[in-house]
Amino acid sequence: MLNNSNKKRSFYSQRWLTPLCIFLVAVCVFAVHQYQMSATPSSGSIKEIGESCTFVNEHCEFLIHGRHAYAEFSEKVEPETSITLVLDLPVGTKIESAWIEGVNMYMGKVPVLLENKHNGEWSGWFMLGSCNEEKMKWQLRLNIEGQAAPSYLNFETTM
Repeated sequence: MLNNSNKKRSFYSQRWLTPLCIFLVAVCVFAVHQYQMSATPSSGSIKEIGESCTFVNEHCEFLIHGRHAYAEFSEKVEPETSITLVLDLPVGTKIESAWIEGVNMYMGKVPVLLENKHNGEWSGWFMLGSCNEEKMKWQLRLNIEGQAAPSYLNFETTM
């Protein structure tokens, strides 16, 4: 039979054991979260912009050689309509080639006829063919001189 002092110790141990375990688990979860956050790149605005982008309201922002670049359509992209594309690239950037490809359906390569205006501003046009997909996903591929991988600018058209 347990004596009275052992009963008190057992009671206090059981009373504090659950909150102590919860506290230790919370500390471990916090420590793991902090470790994971320190292991991933910071989420500053520059880090969120990559060498590819998705057009939102006919605009998209991306990086070329770590410097900001900007692309804009003249209007909402619709099949069988001539669309003007304006690119604001870092000064000295040269585009080797540019074309548009269908992502969810093969539509061939649609050339984008670009011309260097001045100080990194490029302008050109393209026209997409129509397809039977209600929502078509496209990617504009920019091959930049001196850049190992192309930049992809993604957008969608709807019927």
